[in-house]
Amino acid sequence: MNPSSPRGRLRDALLRVGERGDATEADLRAAVTTALRELAVEALGKRSRVELVTLGAEERPCGRSFGLRLADYDVELPDVLLYADQSDLPRQVQENCPTLGQEEWEAVLLVSKLIFMGLQSEPEPVHDDAGQQSQVTPRPPRSVARERFCQALAAISERPDLHQDELTAQLRTALLNFASETPDNMEAAQRIAVLHTGEPQQGPRLCLSRSGLAFVNVVMSAGGCPVPSCVLEEFPDLTQDEWNAVIHVTGLTLMAFEAEPTREVG
Repeated sequence: MNPSSPRGRLRDALLRVGERGDATEADLRAAVTTALRELAVEALGKRSRVELVTLGAEERPCGRSFGLRLADYDVELPDVLLYADQSDLPRQVQENCPTLGQEEWEAVLLVSKLIFMGLQSEPEPVHDDAGQQSQVTPRPPRSVARERFCQALAAISERPDLHQDELTAQLRTALLNFASETPDNMEAAQRIAVLHTGEPQQGPRLCLSRSGLAFVNVVMSAGGCPVPSCVLEEFPDLTQDEWNAVIHVTGLTLMAFEAEPTREVG
């Protein structure tokens, strides 16, 4: 892994979140938020709203997990995208990506949600010892399915020896093993591919198999779009800036798992 660039540092920081290790949650939070800001400066400039996103814990019936969430609204990014993938293709995105279809738009949001879920830590019980302050045990190792999904994502940027068809097959298989073979997930898996998009100096990217559009380009073109009504129905107090933050962090996370662009010499 080469964390020498902003993309590499963000990829490294995100992959560490779900690893078993001694790094404290505060250290992981600092690493992820710093890397997000660095890449945002490079990719988004003053438009960035990534400062509204942090790394935090969510208490669920199955245990406590650690992942990306909105800092003030206190909701995980996958939960926002869970409702967003029911949204209509925004006109702004259609204008920027004229070959994109509604089903592909939904697939981009669904797969992005699953990527955020894959990068979270495994749920871990919180133990309360006889009324004393609850103790959080060290993060458990990733499950086999989650680990293979993370490895398949990382391989896009880190395995130049693999052909794009092999990278695609690995990613589709790992996604379904991690996320389960529901009809929606199976359809979305068939819509993804790892491709060279033909852009100068650009290596393999996560793309849509039909249109060939890169996920990053689709997501980033949605910056500034109004909050979808289906998202507001579930999160009525979500602000436009927070929605922009979700879009920006989704795009930057996808960018972190693309191959580094090559630099021209001379």
